[in-house]
Amino acid sequence: MRFEQFKQGHLRVFVSKQELAVHDVRPETLAVGKGQALLRNLLEEAESNYGFHAVGTLDFFVTFFPNDGMLVDVRRDGVMPEETFEEFDQVEIRMTVDIVHHVLYQLDKFEDVIQASHGLVRHIKQTETGGALYFFEGRYYLYFQEQMKQKVEQTMTTILSEYGTPSPKSPLIMAEYGKVIMSEDAITTITTTFTP
Repeated sequence: MRFEQFKQGHLRVFVSKQELAVHDVRPETLAVGKGQALLRNLLEEAESNYGFHAVGTLDFFVTFFPNDGMLVDVRRDGVMPEETFEEFDQVEIRMTVDIVHHVLYQLDKFEDVIQASHGLVRHIKQTETGGALYFFEGRYYLYFQEQMKQKVEQTMTTILSEYGTPSPKSPLIMAEYGKVIMSEDAITTITTTFTP
């Protein structure tokens, strides 16, 4: 598990596909049995290593990426007084689960986009759109809106994982509020324009 804490009542955790397989957790089993055990372990690690207190009402926003793993965004509702931090028996959990079938990766630098594109170019004919490229909130996003064949998607996400991370953001938000650099055939255009 990779932990990122943004502020006192907000925690973000990425759980890899391998970790989900080890714990035998799938979207439909997240709220029961082994899924609950995984979330409990996540909260215990967040408490001991990052000072995130599991008290009050916790909102879990879980995004599953079939070929990558899952992103868990945990938000504590309201500000809890310090004396309640000892009372772990009073925790209410609300959970929202989303399964993402498109491929959307965040890349920090344009150089990462170039490198990823050169890795993807030989597989791009197996996609419908050839990829779109957005710039949003200081980062680049490569987006494939179509649902690809499983083997193709696994290959694409493996290459993309070397240069970026899967993003739970909506491409509609990026298209509306960000900058659309290329709406289609982004990979071919980048590889013919820039050398790695």
